[in-house]
Amino acid sequence: MFETVKSVWYMVKVYFETKPIFRRARKMPEKDSWQVGYDYLYVHTAELMKQTGSRIVFHGLENIPERKDWETGILFVGNHQSYFDIPVLLSVMERPTAFVAKKELSHVPFVGGMMRCIGCVLINRKDLRQSMDAIKVTSERLEKGLNMIIFPEGTRSKSEEMGEFKKGSIKAATNIGASIVPFRISHLADVFEANKGFKIVPRQVDIYFGEPIETSEMSKKDQRFLADHMKEIVQSLH
Repeated sequence: MFETVKSVWYMVKVYFETKPIFRRARKMPEKDSWQVGYDYLYVHTAELMKQTGSRIVFHGLENIPERKDWETGILFVGNHQSYFDIPVLLSVMERPTAFVAKKELSHVPFVGGMMRCIGCVLINRKDLRQSMDAIKVTSERLEKGLNMIIFPEGTRSKSEEMGEFKKGSIKAATNIGASIVPFRISHLADVFEANKGFKIVPRQVDIYFGEPIETSEMSKKDQRFLADHMKEIVQSLH
């Protein structure tokens, strides 16, 4: 219960601190806004996870390619367990990073403003045309040097089981020849989603990053093979 109170209190504190920051950032040029949002969230997402009392262990950080400022971004592709997935991943990124998310999140207080500030792409899962447009915008974000995170399951599994991976998820990278880094999240749902009621429980959480997949010279056949087997690649990370 103590961790629940600490985490909620910290989120409330951050909410009021970020409102003026994100308001100013929205008036800035695009990349400046992304940088301001990243600089703020990089610190506070790591601190949020500390408030949960959980031990977060990252494996394979050396597999994340180094990039110069605003060089073509990396597409991170992996499983989706928890509301905490994004804070955990953002806390370890070393350059501005956003994510692809369902459009409904844009209406959530604090979350919507944060997403606009850091360059997130909203997707309507029920509208095929809009989904295709979202993939195109994600490619454009990558070309401008923003890292992007995408969850091919489309929704939280709330467990160690993985749902179906949508095959179009890697197109944002293959369209422009960007690098893909697969990742697997393990036991993060045990911190919150797996518990009865509104309760945060400290756990050990493991995040695995796989070797980068270069798509710049990949044939269409290889791209289709990769799309068909992305889930197996993520499941194999340990």
